[in-house]
Amino acid sequence: MIFNTIWAYLYYMFLFACCGYAILRGARSEYLGATIMIFGSLSTLAVARSFGSSWAKLEVGIFVVDVVALFALIWLSLKSSRFWPLWATAFHLLAVTTHTAMTVAPQITPRALGTGAVFWAYPMLLALAIGSRENKPSLRGCTIRSG
Repeated sequence: MIFNTIWAYLYYMFLFACCGYAILRGARSEYLGATIMIFGSLSTLAVARSFGSSWAKLEVGIFVVDVVALFALIWLSLKSSRFWPLWATAFHLLAVTTHTAMTVAPQITPRALGTGAVFWAYPMLLALAIGSRENKPSLRGCTIRSG
């Protein structure tokens, strides 16, 4: 099951910390990125709980969720003036590629495949958090007094 280790709890804490920070500190691109990442993670959890996940073969439901998230991140990268979505998209492309490894090399152990697919979520979230940190809030509407 998804929540059978402390690592799963740590991941969801990290997810909500990074996405919460992005929502509080970021602009439109960060809001959309946080939404994509939250919905992708929660959809993966729902699919894994509904259909099971042994990582012994290509997990079609999880793969579909990841491909949809990849296309959403590609769209965000094309529409955003920010740089971090390119990094997040590249990291997520690596996660999607890891899924396809099972079809090419079925001898890959389930633990290695599962770890490889999940690993890339952390750099994605870091890219979002760093992008949110680098966001310069607009001074529109503020008055600056001299003297």
